Amino acid sequence: MDRIEQLPQSDWTDQDLLTKDEARERLVEEIARTRARLDEVRAGSGDGAEITLLERRLDAMESTSNEYNDYLAGK
Repeated sequence: MDRIEQLPQSDWTDQDLLTKDEARERLVEEIARTRARLDEVRAGSGDGAEITLLERRLDAMESTSNEYNDYLAGK
């Protein structure tokens, strides 16, 4: 049996990339999940550390989402 020569680089690299629209869709979904979790924690245990973590995460994701929206609007 002949040996198959392997490429020095993975040929799957491009397969792992998301388009900006796909990344935005995932970000919007994650923002919704994080908001729901934040509401759940506030209504339940009210764990201050978790609330702070979720608020910071939500702020960062919303900032990124807003930047992309500005990009789409040509700002």
